[in-house]
Amino acid sequence: MTKKEKKDAKQRIYDAALSLFARKGYSAVGCREIAKTANVNISMICYYFGKKVDILKAIINECYDKYYHAVLNIGDENTPPQERVRLIVRKLVEFFRENTGLAMVAFNTLPIDIPEIVDLKIKWMSGKSKATIELYTQLGLDTNDVVKMNVIRGVLTTIILEHFQFRYARKHIMQVTHQSKYIREFLTQEIIPEYNDDFYEQYSEILAELYFHGLNSIVAHNSKP
Repeated sequence: MTKKEKKDAKQRIYDAALSLFARKGYSAVGCREIAKTANVNISMICYYFGKKVDILKAIINECYDKYYHAVLNIGDENTPPQERVRLIVRKLVEFFRENTGLAMVAFNTLPIDIPEIVDLKIKWMSGKSKATIELYTQLGLDTNDVVKMNVIRGVLTTIILEHFQFRYARKHIMQVTHQSKYIREFLTQEIIPEYNDDFYEQYSEILAELYFHGLNSIVAHNSKP
Protein backbone atom coordinates (compact mmCIF):
# COMPACT_ATOMS: atom_id res chain seq x y z
CA MET A 1 0.00 0.00 0.00
CA THR A 2 1.42 3.38 -1.02
CA LYS A 3 1.67 6.36 1.33
CA LYS A 4 -1.18 8.04 -0.53
CA GLU A 5 -3.38 4.95 -0.19
CA LYS A 6 -2.62 4.79 3.54
CA LYS A 7 -3.52 8.45 3.94
CA ASP A 8 -6.71 7.98 1.96
CA ALA A 9 -7.68 4.96 4.07
CA LYS A 10 -7.15 6.84 7.35
CA GLN A 11 -9.13 9.81 6.08
CA ARG A 12 -11.95 7.57 4.87
CA ILE A 13 -12.18 5.98 8.33
CA TYR A 14 -12.27 9.39 9.97
CA ASP A 15 -14.86 10.76 7.53
CA ALA A 16 -17.04 7.66 7.84
CA ALA A 17 -16.99 7.78 11.63
CA LEU A 18 -17.74 11.50 11.64
CA SER A 19 -20.74 11.07 9.35
CA LEU A 20 -22.10 8.07 11.27
CA PHE A 21 -21.62 9.67 14.70
CA ALA A 22 -23.40 12.82 13.51
CA ARG A 23 -26.38 10.91 12.11
CA LYS A 24 -26.74 8.07 14.60
CA GLY A 25 -24.87 9.06 17.72
CA TYR A 26 -21.61 7.68 19.03
CA SER A 27 -23.09 4.80 21.03
CA ALA A 28 -25.16 3.47 18.12
CA VAL A 29 -22.18 3.07 15.79
CA GLY A 30 -19.76 0.14 15.85
CA CYS A 31 -16.34 -0.35 14.31
CA ARG A 32 -17.68 -2.81 11.74
CA GLU A 33 -20.12 -0.22 10.41
CA ILE A 34 -17.36 2.39 10.26
CA ALA A 35 -15.10 -0.02 8.38
CA LYS A 36 -17.86 -0.96 5.95
CA THR A 37 -18.73 2.68 5.27
CA ALA A 38 -15.05 3.55 4.79
CA ASN A 39 -14.53 0.48 2.60
CA VAL A 40 -11.61 -0.80 4.67
CA ASN A 41 -10.82 -3.89 6.71
CA ILE A 42 -11.82 -3.50 10.37
CA SER A 43 -8.20 -4.07 11.40
CA MET A 44 -7.32 -0.78 9.70
CA ILE A 45 -9.24 1.09 12.40
CA CYS A 46 -7.01 -0.44 15.05
CA TYR A 47 -3.93 0.29 12.96
CA TYR A 48 -4.68 4.00 12.45
CA PHE A 49 -6.66 4.95 15.53
CA GLY A 50 -6.66 2.14 18.08
CA LYS A 51 -10.26 2.04 19.35
CA LYS A 52 -13.51 3.71 18.36
CA VAL A 53 -13.14 6.19 21.21
CA ASP A 54 -9.81 7.32 19.77
CA ILE A 55 -11.59 8.42 16.59
CA LEU A 56 -13.99 10.41 18.76
CA LYS A 57 -11.06 12.03 20.56
CA ALA A 58 -9.54 13.02 17.21
CA ILE A 59 -12.87 14.56 16.16
CA ILE A 60 -13.24 16.50 19.42
CA ASN A 61 -9.68 17.80 19.24
CA GLU A 62 -10.03 18.94 15.63
CA CYS A 63 -13.38 20.60 16.30
CA TYR A 64 -12.38 22.46 19.44
CA ASP A 65 -9.06 23.53 17.96
CA LYS A 66 -10.91 25.16 15.05
CA TYR A 67 -13.54 26.58 17.41
CA TYR A 68 -11.03 28.29 19.69
CA HIS A 69 -9.05 29.69 16.80
CA ALA A 70 -12.33 31.30 15.73
CA VAL A 71 -13.08 32.94 19.09
CA LEU A 72 -9.54 34.00 19.99
CA ASN A 73 -9.16 36.70 17.34
CA ILE A 74 -12.01 39.04 18.29
CA GLY A 75 -10.10 42.25 18.86
CA ASP A 76 -8.67 43.58 22.13
CA GLU A 77 -9.49 46.10 24.85
CA ASN A 78 -9.17 48.90 22.27
CA THR A 79 -11.90 47.38 20.10
CA PRO A 80 -15.41 48.70 20.92
CA PRO A 81 -17.40 46.00 22.78
CA GLN A 82 -20.23 45.97 20.24
CA GLU A 83 -17.75 45.39 17.44
CA ARG A 84 -16.12 42.55 19.40
CA VAL A 85 -19.52 40.92 19.83
CA ARG A 86 -20.17 41.22 16.08
CA LEU A 87 -16.78 39.65 15.38
CA ILE A 88 -17.33 36.68 17.65
CA VAL A 89 -20.82 36.03 16.27
CA ARG A 90 -19.60 36.17 12.67
CA LYS A 91 -16.68 33.90 13.42
CA LEU A 92 -18.85 31.37 15.24
CA VAL A 93 -21.42 31.31 12.45
CA GLU A 94 -18.63 30.82 9.91
CA PHE A 95 -17.18 28.02 12.02
CA PHE A 96 -20.49 26.16 12.23
CA ARG A 97 -21.21 26.64 8.51
CA GLU A 98 -17.88 25.12 7.57
CA ASN A 99 -17.83 22.36 10.22
CA THR A 100 -21.46 21.40 10.89
CA GLY A 101 -21.03 17.64 11.25
CA LEU A 102 -17.80 18.03 13.18
CA ALA A 103 -19.41 20.45 15.64
CA MET A 104 -22.49 18.29 16.14
CA VAL A 105 -20.40 15.30 17.13
CA ALA A 106 -17.96 17.20 19.34
CA PHE A 107 -20.51 19.34 21.18
CA ASN A 108 -23.25 16.73 21.52
CA THR A 109 -21.24 13.63 22.40
CA LEU A 110 -20.36 13.17 26.04
CA PRO A 111 -20.07 9.48 27.00
CA ILE A 112 -19.87 10.00 30.75
CA ASP A 113 -18.63 6.46 31.29
CA ILE A 114 -15.42 7.26 29.39
CA PRO A 115 -13.27 9.42 31.73
CA GLU A 116 -10.76 10.40 29.06
CA ILE A 117 -13.50 12.04 26.97
CA VAL A 118 -14.85 13.90 30.00
CA ASP A 119 -11.34 15.12 30.86
CA LEU A 120 -10.81 16.22 27.26
CA LYS A 121 -14.01 18.26 27.24
CA ILE A 122 -13.21 19.88 30.59
CA LYS A 123 -9.81 20.91 29.22
CA TRP A 124 -11.38 22.56 26.19
CA MET A 125 -14.17 24.18 28.23
CA SER A 126 -11.53 25.76 30.44
CA GLY A 127 -9.81 27.19 27.37
CA LYS A 128 -13.09 28.66 26.16
CA SER A 129 -13.64 30.49 29.45
CA LYS A 130 -10.23 32.13 29.19
CA ALA A 131 -10.96 33.21 25.61
CA THR A 132 -14.16 35.09 26.49
CA ILE A 133 -13.44 36.42 29.99
CA GLU A 134 -11.76 39.59 28.66
CA LEU A 135 -14.84 40.49 26.62
CA TYR A 136 -17.15 40.03 29.60
CA THR A 137 -14.89 42.21 31.74
CA GLN A 138 -14.79 44.94 29.11
CA LEU A 139 -18.59 44.96 28.99
CA GLY A 140 -18.66 45.53 32.75
CA LEU A 141 -19.92 42.12 33.80
CA ASP A 142 -18.97 40.68 37.17
CA THR A 143 -17.27 37.47 36.10
CA ASN A 144 -17.27 36.26 39.71
CA ASP A 145 -21.07 36.15 39.74
CA VAL A 146 -21.61 32.39 39.41
CA VAL A 147 -25.32 32.61 38.54
CA LYS A 148 -24.94 35.20 35.78
CA MET A 149 -21.91 33.46 34.30
CA ASN A 150 -23.85 30.19 34.14
CA VAL A 151 -26.59 31.98 32.21
CA ILE A 152 -24.25 33.86 29.87
CA ARG A 153 -21.47 31.37 29.28
CA GLY A 154 -22.10 29.24 26.22
CA VAL A 155 -25.44 30.81 25.29
CA LEU A 156 -24.15 32.11 21.95
CA THR A 157 -22.70 28.77 20.94
CA THR A 158 -25.88 26.97 22.02
CA ILE A 159 -28.13 29.22 19.93
CA ILE A 160 -26.00 28.82 16.81
CA LEU A 161 -25.53 25.09 17.33
CA GLU A 162 -29.30 24.60 17.67
CA HIS A 163 -29.85 26.36 14.33
CA PHE A 164 -27.37 24.14 12.52
CA GLN A 165 -28.68 21.02 14.23
CA PHE A 166 -32.13 21.79 12.88
CA ARG A 167 -30.73 22.37 9.40
CA TYR A 168 -28.75 19.13 9.53
CA ALA A 169 -31.65 17.07 10.89
CA ARG A 170 -34.12 18.44 8.37
CA LYS A 171 -31.78 17.72 5.47
CA HIS A 172 -31.26 14.11 6.50
CA ILE A 173 -34.87 13.45 7.46
CA MET A 174 -35.93 14.53 3.97
CA GLN A 175 -33.50 11.98 2.55
CA VAL A 176 -35.05 9.09 4.47
CA THR A 177 -37.61 7.34 2.28
CA HIS A 178 -39.42 5.46 5.09
CA GLN A 179 -40.30 8.59 7.09
CA SER A 180 -43.93 8.98 8.10
CA LYS A 181 -46.42 10.82 5.92
CA TYR A 182 -46.99 13.32 8.74
CA ILE A 183 -43.28 14.23 8.91
CA ARG A 184 -43.02 14.54 5.13
CA GLU A 185 -46.03 16.85 4.97
CA PHE A 186 -44.79 18.97 7.89
CA LEU A 187 -41.35 19.46 6.39
CA THR A 188 -42.71 20.08 2.90
CA GLN A 189 -45.11 22.78 4.10
CA GLU A 190 -42.44 24.71 5.99
CA ILE A 191 -41.15 27.96 4.57
CA ILE A 192 -37.49 27.12 4.03
CA PRO A 193 -35.11 30.06 3.60
CA GLU A 194 -32.16 29.93 1.26
CA TYR A 195 -29.21 29.50 3.60
CA ASN A 196 -26.80 31.62 1.62
CA ASP A 197 -24.32 34.36 2.48
CA ASP A 198 -27.04 37.00 2.61
CA PHE A 199 -29.08 34.94 5.07
CA TYR A 200 -26.11 34.49 7.39
CA GLU A 201 -25.12 38.14 7.11
CA GLN A 202 -28.53 39.12 8.48
CA TYR A 203 -28.61 36.20 10.92
CA SER A 204 -25.25 37.22 12.41
CA GLU A 205 -26.24 40.88 12.70
CA ILE A 206 -29.53 40.13 14.47
CA LEU A 207 -27.91 37.64 16.83
CA ALA A 208 -25.07 40.06 17.65
CA GLU A 209 -27.58 42.80 18.49
CA LEU A 210 -29.61 40.44 20.65
CA TYR A 211 -26.55 39.21 22.53
CA PHE A 212 -24.92 42.62 22.99
CA HIS A 213 -28.05 44.35 24.26
CA GLY A 214 -28.86 41.37 26.45
CA LEU A 215 -25.47 41.61 28.13
CA ASN A 216 -25.87 45.37 28.51
CA SER A 217 -29.23 44.93 30.19
CA ILE A 218 -27.63 42.63 32.76
CA VAL A 219 -24.93 45.22 33.45
CA ALA A 220 -27.54 47.97 33.75
CA HIS A 221 -29.60 45.86 36.15
CA ASN A 222 -26.53 45.32 38.34
CA SER A 223 -25.88 49.06 38.55
CA LYS A 224 -29.36 49.86 39.89
CA PRO A 225 -29.40 50.97 43.53
